[in-house]
Amino acid sequence: MKRPKHEDAQGSESLPVEAQHTKPVRSRARKGGLSLLPTISLDVLFEIFGFLKPLDLLSLARTSKAFRNLLMRKSNAFIWRASRSLIPNLPECPSDLSEPQYACLAFDPHCHNCRGIGFNIIWQFRVKYCGPCLRIHTNMEPAYSKPVITRLCPNLTELLPTYIFRDLRLRFTEMIQTSQYETLSLRLNGLDCAEQTLVIEETKKAVRAIREHADACKAWLSGVNRARSDELHQIREGRKRVIKEWLETEGWKPEIDYHTWWKISKHRAIKDSRPLTARIWSRVRPILTEYMSEMRTIRMEETLYNSRRRVLLQAWIDFLGEPASFPNTDVDVLPHVADVARFKPFDDIIRSPPHVVVERDTFLPAFVALPNLVRNWRRQVDQQLAAIITNGYPKEYAPAGDIRQLATSVFVCNACEQLFFWIDAVAHNCSLDFPRGSSKERNDSFKEQVARIAYYSLGSSPWSPKFRSSTVLAIHVIRSCCQDPRIATLTHMDNTSTPFYCFACHPDGKTVMHWRKGLEHNHFHNSQDQVSDSSKSRLQSQLLSGRPPRTYRCLLCRRSVGAGRLLRSMTCHIEEQ
Repeated sequence: MKRPKHEDAQGSESLPVEAQHTKPVRSRARKGGLSLLPTISLDVLFEIFGFLKPLDLLSLARTSKAFRNLLMRKSNAFIWRASRSLIPNLPECPSDLSEPQYACLAFDPHCHNCRGIGFNIIWQFRVKYCGPCLRIHTNMEPAYSKPVITRLCPNLTELLPTYIFRDLRLRFTEMIQTSQYETLSLRLNGLDCAEQTLVIEETKKAVRAIREHADACKAWLSGVNRARSDELHQIREGRKRVIKEWLETEGWKPEIDYHTWWKISKHRAIKDSRPLTARIWSRVRPILTEYMSEMRTIRMEETLYNSRRRVLLQAWIDFLGEPASFPNTDVDVLPHVADVARFKPFDDIIRSPPHVVVERDTFLPAFVALPNLVRNWRRQVDQQLAAIITNGYPKEYAPAGDIRQLATSVFVCNACEQLFFWIDAVAHNCSLDFPRGSSKERNDSFKEQVARIAYYSLGSSPWSPKFRSSTVLAIHVIRSCCQDPRIATLTHMDNTSTPFYCFACHPDGKTVMHWRKGLEHNHFHNSQDQVSDSSKSRLQSQLLSGRPPRTYRCLLCRRSVGAGRLLRSMTCHIEEQ
């Protein structure tokens, strides 16, 4: 194209660009170049069509009207027969189908009803369906449901094309096609016995031919699928062999021996059935490297790091059994060992090289830095709990003082539906639970698998808040005591000792409760429509029967998260100490 002329600001034309600085522009090919193909000599076209498969002829016939008129002409059926001869062991075209119809039934991957992808061929009925259409749109009837035909000939399988519908609910019931039954009924209507006998014999002969052809087509299709399956299996096994040799060369043999090659070969990049070309190999190599790195991490977690975590667990139990004084810190609740194992000094010792021997004394330098680590951990925990309480405040409500000491800082556990104040929420056991489920229901990521391995070795997961705020209920109870909820602290409410009794459970007023017990009792009545029946019965038994608590903690030992003991365990602990 001619280059347009541009003018500068002064109105003068710009100088033409020299030819040596311009690159030749390649013209793009015009689309629709094959539109003139039908105008070629028919002899040439027929020679070309003789090398095409039946599915290629179908695709070509659907490209334009000219090709459709040429290929769908009955006089050109020899083209389809030549194409069909390229398919080994394919049965001949049945008499009730044309060559294009037979090619569409055998090779076209689309459903005859919804045009979706479907491979369920019912050769007896000359149809192909996808899974949903096979269950919905195949109008089949059991053989015993046609009384008119049954009187003429008890054996319906000799009169109509049948299909064994392989559905467990139908128990392999032999089915017949409704349309074929209606056609046969019309032919038999109004005929005398001799004519009906002749029609029945002709029908039996045609049905036997249909059945034999269907069996031959099933055998051919089964052989094709078996050959394709064997071919894909060989490609897949060759790909696995090449990848395994490369992994062993790269130094991943310990991971293969530990996890077994059967498990590692389940990765999608290894079990793929495509040939391993250079382009695919360049894309698969970094994926396999990352995957094997994860497998190595899991192997180290299970074989090396878990044993070191158990050593830390025993050292932490001995540390908690010492007197409750904790120098150089103001933390009243120590973290669980699952959180301690994640502190950097402890984690560095756990993840030290394999040749390093880790014993209980190896963690002594990390215990020296424990006060600062625990203080930082408690600060993060308080921030998370403060966010839960702040989100539960009513509008235009501004508390005064330390939020950790206020009586309105009340939490409800989402798991057990129990009420806790600040320090009890920090030490609650449910904050350590790990999500459970069967291996079939779980589809864990790599990080979740590593976390689950550490959970099973330490018996807990790191602390995480599983609470919701119950500030509105606490404000209501505190105001009933004639106290200001914005400044009322736990110590002030305990010293007030205002008695409570429940109008619903104890209308006589003889059974009174402490304000904390009254708060729990009020929470039960407000939430009995939300909790499950098991939780409701458990809470009711705890609130109304006056049973003692299920867990206890020793006041002479250091308090940590999840340190509750059963009564028998607490008795043994006191006797040992």
